[in-house]
Amino acid sequence: MRHRISCFLALAFVVALVRCAPPESDTESAALAEQAQALTPGGGLRLMTYNIKHAELSSLESIANVINGQGPDLVALQEVDVLTNRSGKVDQAARLGQLTGMYHAFVPSLLSYDSGQYGLALLSRYPIRSAQRIPLRSAAEQRALALVEVELDSQHVIPVGISHFGTTGSAERLNQAEDVKAAMAGKPWALFAGDLNASPSEAGISSLLQMFSDAWTRGGSGSGYTHSASFPTKRIDYVMLGTAWTSPVSSSVVGATSQSDHRPVVSTLILPWSQTLFGDRVPGTAVQADTRAVELGVRFRSNVAGTIEALRFYRGAANSQGYVARLWTNSGALLAQVSVNDGRIPGWQEARLPSPVSISAGTTYVVSYYSSNGQYPRDVSGFAGSIVSGNLTAPSSASVGGNGVYFYGTGGGFPATSFKDANYWVDVRFKPAP
Repeated sequence: MRHRISCFLALAFVVALVRCAPPESDTESAALAEQAQALTPGGGLRLMTYNIKHAELSSLESIANVINGQGPDLVALQEVDVLTNRSGKVDQAARLGQLTGMYHAFVPSLLSYDSGQYGLALLSRYPIRSAQRIPLRSAAEQRALALVEVELDSQHVIPVGISHFGTTGSAERLNQAEDVKAAMAGKPWALFAGDLNASPSEAGISSLLQMFSDAWTRGGSGSGYTHSASFPTKRIDYVMLGTAWTSPVSSSVVGATSQSDHRPVVSTLILPWSQTLFGDRVPGTAVQADTRAVELGVRFRSNVAGTIEALRFYRGAANSQGYVARLWTNSGALLAQVSVNDGRIPGWQEARLPSPVSISAGTTYVVSYYSSNGQYPRDVSGFAGSIVSGNLTAPSSASVGGNGVYFYGTGGGFPATSFKDANYWVDVRFKPAP
């Protein structure tokens, strides 16, 4: 039986039931716990906003396919039905949680609608700690802010706001923008997303941009049009970021044309406190048929100063003697090393450094690991071009005299030889300086 966490919030003399729920079974919970350890490529957080029009134009399965195709970590949903007659008495938030394997929280805008409720929902790969319903000033249909707390890890619980602004005019939407700002004030790590029914030049959007930045302006290309889905001519769906989100952002409109009357927007936010080159990407060739002792590495640099917190590498086969991971200057001076025991194989192996190592902006370094029995991943031509992820870059092989790099010999050593621009899938966990 599903375990539900229920939170009651009394607002405007109305007690609203706001539901937050984990996946449907212990198996699903275990799978989510595992997923929560792996971030999107580059060590980022992927946020989608999607007005699903209560699945009137397609089905929840079709909408879930769109969501799953983008691999988001958080999904802000608008126009969600729960137990309404028109939607067949289905709890759409819970069902989408099942179909995507994500935690879900539902917050009603309308407390009583068509024998059920109607409103906003969040899907999350990370545990949902709380959810609040905050009514917004509304000229006609009641609008609300869903304010949800999500735990990315033990040190980072972030507020995520979701809303669907009104349609009576710009004055109503300006009031609603001001209400959102009041509710989310003093939350620099806040994320806010939704269907705001307003063009970028409208006063309500200008007001929100006094507190947030627009993810599309920072990292989108093209018009950003999302409505109507079949032939979009308006940009009315937004992802907005609190002032602490200073790292690079990329945004795109998903080409979903028939599942709803809106197309979703997806933004990938590089986590300022934890960046990697490869995130949870995996090599094309996970095990090379070479059993000689070898040290394998990747040259990299950052465009800002910061610290290397951990060393990581991908392994498709185990090594009975464990590994040693190392950080070097580009000329071969050893900066740090750490022993690494086998983690999940195949998968990313990672070990935190006893003391973080400071690195300078624009300076090239080498991260490597020693394997006594080879069997390393290798993708030929992986460094034919540069790999850029947030503040980190692994330069193209041609631009640095070879990348990735290796050294054959018992015990390992500084890797400086390259072959066919191969990527050996070695990585760092980087924290930019404040």
